Amino acid sequence: MYNLEFRRSLEELLHNEETVDSWIYTTCGYCGTGCGLYLGVKKGRAVAVKPNPSSSVNQGQLCLKGIYAWKTLEHPERATRPLRRVGEKMVPITWEEAHETLARKIREALEQGGPEAIGIYHGGQLTLEEYYALHKLAKGVLGTPNIDANTRLCMASTSMGYIRSFGIDAPPGCYEDLDTAEVIFILGANPAEMHPQVWQRILRNRQRKGTKLIVADPRLTLPASVADLHLRLRCGSNIPLVYSIIYVLIRENLLDWGFITKATAGFEDLKVAAQDFPPEVAQELTGVPARDIIQAAHLFGRAATAVTLFCQGVNQSLQAVDTVTLINSLHLITGKIGRPGCAPLSLTGQSSSLSMREIGGAGSLPGLRNPKNPRHRHEVARFWGVEEKILPQHTNDIHTMLELIDAGRLRVLWVIGTNPAVSLPDQQYVRRQLERVFLVVQDIFYPLETAYYADLFLPAAQWGEKTGTITNSERRVNLVQKVTQPPGKAQDDLTIICQVARNLGAGRLFPWPGPEEVFNELKELTRHRPNDLTGITYNRLKAEGGIQWPCPEGAKTGTARLYTDGFFPTDPAVSQAYGEFNANPGRAKLWAVPYHPPSPFKDPDYPFWLNTGRVIEHYHTRTKTKRILELNVLIPQPFVEINPQDAAALGIKEGDWVKVVSRQGWVKVRARVTPVVSKGEVFLPFHFGDLDPGERQQPQAANHLTSRITDPISRQPLTKVGTCRLEKIESGKELSLLPNSGL
Repeated sequence: MYNLEFRRSLEELLHNEETVDSWIYTTCGYCGTGCGLYLGVKKGRAVAVKPNPSSSVNQGQLCLKGIYAWKTLEHPERATRPLRRVGEKMVPITWEEAHETLARKIREALEQGGPEAIGIYHGGQLTLEEYYALHKLAKGVLGTPNIDANTRLCMASTSMGYIRSFGIDAPPGCYEDLDTAEVIFILGANPAEMHPQVWQRILRNRQRKGTKLIVADPRLTLPASVADLHLRLRCGSNIPLVYSIIYVLIRENLLDWGFITKATAGFEDLKVAAQDFPPEVAQELTGVPARDIIQAAHLFGRAATAVTLFCQGVNQSLQAVDTVTLINSLHLITGKIGRPGCAPLSLTGQSSSLSMREIGGAGSLPGLRNPKNPRHRHEVARFWGVEEKILPQHTNDIHTMLELIDAGRLRVLWVIGTNPAVSLPDQQYVRRQLERVFLVVQDIFYPLETAYYADLFLPAAQWGEKTGTITNSERRVNLVQKVTQPPGKAQDDLTIICQVARNLGAGRLFPWPGPEEVFNELKELTRHRPNDLTGITYNRLKAEGGIQWPCPEGAKTGTARLYTDGFFPTDPAVSQAYGEFNANPGRAKLWAVPYHPPSPFKDPDYPFWLNTGRVIEHYHTRTKTKRILELNVLIPQPFVEINPQDAAALGIKEGDWVKVVSRQGWVKVRARVTPVVSKGEVFLPFHFGDLDPGERQQPQAANHLTSRITDPISRQPLTKVGTCRLEKIESGKELSLLPNSGL
């Protein structure tokens, strides 16, 4: 069956290649790699995709998802008209009615509960221009503290880790560093499945230069299986592992003392903290043999160049921000930053997730400004002309917003381009809150899990149907272009946001005729800031295939690497950080972080570590990929990976139905018996939602199992560390839903 479907798909692609009228330059809209491609158009319709051979990012290659990206553009389930809830049904309305309803609800909420009564939660699929307009509306017009983004689930811990170490939220390196590094250390990431073109660069480097590969991961992923050294650590033990590597580097003097003295502060405190984690102690805490920890330290410390790649295995795990700071310190104490082949480089999950961080998705203000800094707040307020509106605090995250709904204080929640009825942890709690608030959902498909709870639904345009910019994981600003019209009455997010502003009487602040004018306004807020965009234009982006910031006005090129002079933007006038950190302006901070063992601990009722993650065939909550036959046919339903020893002890065989139970809830999934997971650990992909919440189907979303425990600094949920038990479901046995499941 699969071969037949792929043969048909290949024939279709080849046919489309021959019949395309024109190929339009654009950038892939899936992960944060930022691959260049061309979208093929025939009679005004998108019909094919091909890679851009001149793109420095993907060098003429695309992954499975990118190849089929065009297939979502005219799917029959695309949302084409606004809808409003009338009783139990959603009925079509006009855009005028939709905007009038939303404006009225916002005014009522402001009158009854003040700015705190309104919340906005958006995803990482919008453009930089749309983020800017949305945050200008929230912070400059509404004055609400409640605006958050998908970065809370993806990159919030990296953002705070970069800020704490370097002063600003900015990845220091670039993809070219992967081409020259002597050692690549992958910690809590699986680029082979999540960022395939990044993985291809790593493989080319290994083949050409013999680069050594270290992989730290609880699972035997593809990168782990081909690595020179696999550090198979237990879930939640990142801190003692990295501390122990630092311990060995210090003990054996594999350090760059010149760089430490010139460019850092806090080394003595870090040294004292690392003394608690010699390899023999770390072995007991992590499960990684002491000899392997020593070998990893030798490989990293003795190499002239090294890159560390990290992703959700760090960001969604225990003490995520602390782990990021230790990764940064690993590079700082060895001088492996700011030069070719050296960087702690975070991989981002969504195409424009770094764009949202530039604007304020992690709580900042445009231009990488800190809202707690009066000077930064005044600069933005004066530029916007709304001085009394911007709050002197970081914005509330989505978890806080749900708590405010629970307390009856948040009355309107506007969800844009994200799917919290699948993506947020502790789904029973989440869905109860979605039922209690006036919920506005703005998305590209209907039906949608979150839209089931909506009171107002707004149909949006997607990638390929709008123009704007997106910033990838290496700070490269790329252009995405409109090649086809959105279906039916759907509108691009920028148009919707600006109309909301006009209906609220703030039209003068949103005067732009199109996205390029928005970009030009935003650029002025980045002038002389660490992410200076003033030298970038739409025409330059198209001609040069993307430009890395900072790129100030007059610069001939963008900036591949940051901190090349050993100077860090930790001065209060520049930094996003504050307080104790600013005691050493110009120097990076080496943080001596504490270690807290995983909580909750495993016990007889929940004896397995629970790990959630992604697979190559699907993207986040499958809003797009489940509607692409060629992708969905490969992984049509969720599964749980179980080690063969555990499966044998429980009498579970490949393909059996299994009930996975945690303290929060349970799911019913198929068993996949595999040594990819260690004994005592299980893995579930988080992409899958429940088929139809209205029909109260058996739970399948992995986030029925995860808790609302978050990192204390970033407030990112710890969905990589949980506990559960497994129960084999006998053939023919029906399961009853948990009470108050919210399904």
